Amino acid sequence: MAGELYDAGTLPAFMDYPTLGGGYAFLWDAARKGRLSHAYLLGGPRGVGKATFARALVASLFCERAVKPCGECESCRRVLTRNEPDMIEVLSPEDKPIPIERIRQVITQISRHSFGGGARVVLFEPAEKLTPAAQNCLLKSLEDPPANVLFFLLSHEPGALLGTIASRCSLVRLAPWTDERLRVPLARMGYAPENIEAALPRAGGLIGQALAVLSDETAQAELNTLTQRILSIKHDADAVALSTLLKDDRGCADKTLTALEQALQQALMVRTGWMSAQAVTDGALREWCQNGSVEELTALMKAVFDTRKRRLSQVNWQAGIDRLLMKILEAKTRWQQS
Repeated sequence: MAGELYDAGTLPAFMDYPTLGGGYAFLWDAARKGRLSHAYLLGGPRGVGKATFARALVASLFCERAVKPCGECESCRRVLTRNEPDMIEVLSPEDKPIPIERIRQVITQISRHSFGGGARVVLFEPAEKLTPAAQNCLLKSLEDPPANVLFFLLSHEPGALLGTIASRCSLVRLAPWTDERLRVPLARMGYAPENIEAALPRAGGLIGQALAVLSDETAQAELNTLTQRILSIKHDADAVALSTLLKDDRGCADKTLTALEQALQQALMVRTGWMSAQAVTDGALREWCQNGSVEELTALMKAVFDTRKRRLSQVNWQAGIDRLLMKILEAKTRWQQS
């Protein structure tokens, strides 16, 4: 069955979602049987493929064929090329907050009849970019949605959403993929086998990270070097030097925080048994995999998230990065002295 779906040019490069198990298999089965509830909060690390998976689910809802999604009918093509008028996408432009005005527009749209006379779907990506006012504005629609309206809230940080929003949605967590599953879409996209094998250890089961590594090796190498320096700090002088470097390169701030978040995520996956330690080749990261506790790694990932949040709130960037670097140094000092 999967082989036939791969032949349809409009479909994503990976469509065998049931083989991933967990939340993927659960939602895939529900969508194909027409048993989706009205609101889902899809949680998973940045780069795990939440948006692509969500659009494949939506294609299943609109597909005109017996085997859904076929990727060939007009309905599938509209969804997968993002031209379906009954699929409303609420995105964060340039990683900026999503204001209440945008939610009011969506509420007006879904209060009208759908263009196709059937279901309407609203995708929020990422949902944590909704301002508190925007989330409160959305709340009533989640509690009492119009007929045939489904909501998909995609989030890298589900815990950052208001509790009232999260409680109105069915939370489905999407875990990183195995290397075996990652090879499938990467090969279909035309990447050489040797490049894929080199990228997999750095991908941490995240298709987005794998594509970033493969598409821009030079930029990614520089970012990896910077991440290694951050994870390797041993003294206050190291933190000061890095703080100065990052202060002068604010344009790289989001990429740096994302790379650091992904590195810590890999270390946490090793510590919790989700990823083999042999897959980690970087010396600085391997040291964290061996010595950093689950509690420390979790706390540092939260610190990265808080630093990003403060930056978006226009809090002084250098103060934020200084605080983060000191937390990393304190954690490393603890296990080096133990």
